[in-house]
Amino acid sequence: MKDTETPQWEGRKRHFTDPYRGRLPELERCMIRHRALEMILVIYHAEELKRSVVETVDTQKRWKLSRSDDEATEPAPEVPERKRVQRAFDWLVKEGVLTADERREMVKLIGRRNSIAHHLDQVTADLNPDSWVRDHLAFMPDRQQYDYEALDRLKAMRRLLEQRKIAKHYVGVISMRSLFFEATERVLRDDLKRLDRRIRKLVHKRIDAIAAVNSELSLEGSELVGIFDPRWPDNRHHSGCLTPRGVEICYRLFDMGKSAMAVAHIMEFSLVAARAREKQWRELGGNNRVVKNLQDIPLVRKRLRYEDMR
Repeated sequence: MKDTETPQWEGRKRHFTDPYRGRLPELERCMIRHRALEMILVIYHAEELKRSVVETVDTQKRWKLSRSDDEATEPAPEVPERKRVQRAFDWLVKEGVLTADERREMVKLIGRRNSIAHHLDQVTADLNPDSWVRDHLAFMPDRQQYDYEALDRLKAMRRLLEQRKIAKHYVGVISMRSLFFEATERVLRDDLKRLDRRIRKLVHKRIDAIAAVNSELSLEGSELVGIFDPRWPDNRHHSGCLTPRGVEICYRLFDMGKSAMAVAHIMEFSLVAARAREKQWRELGGNNRVVKNLQDIPLVRKRLRYEDMR
């Protein structure tokens, strides 16, 4: 095989490489904590909105019943909760308290509670650095994605319903639920604000870091092409360890001034492995080390045996 042979993957889009090997960086960790805290508030406000809708209708019906002269009127039979919610929304739209669009928006927001509870694995899956998970998500267009606007819209819908009740002069209901949860919500809001500030700073750092690494990924003009390409199969054993040629190619990248993060992406191994190789490179003298001729390094590739697979 000639040294000038072009690899089959040359020109193709590079596959995503996770240099942290599943260990989430601080940005993703903060985002997961932010979502977790916010989901607690989404669940609470969605449940309160649903309760408020049902209680509003039930209270008005009881009030009208108590003022009725018909003593023989019997209370309505019990119905499942889902039907109670549906009938309550029907009544509010019929009475002009809500429009059809407002009803659809409220129903959709209340449904976010079930989406979080039943598909918790999906609403945070986009933060998973695993390449297999990222590829799999591309085939799940209908998965439950996280909605950063849900909490604000839920609060807005709750305020809207209260304003409409006042405008209609409806009888109000005194509840202690908001007082019970007040201290918890205050703590969660404070934590969300701190996380939000931290996430914004980390996003700016991530953008700068991505730009810095992207500027180092090019090997144009170097000798690391063809069979000397860092991704060439003969640079690794089947176990994943670097062959002597692979080690020398890794050292050549450090000779070119590449950072450990860039080397991890180019060689497609972990950042820990890249830093270990960088330490070895420095111990050999760094840029002053004895450089080996790549063509003189014999190919060593341990073949996979059947016994190794058992």
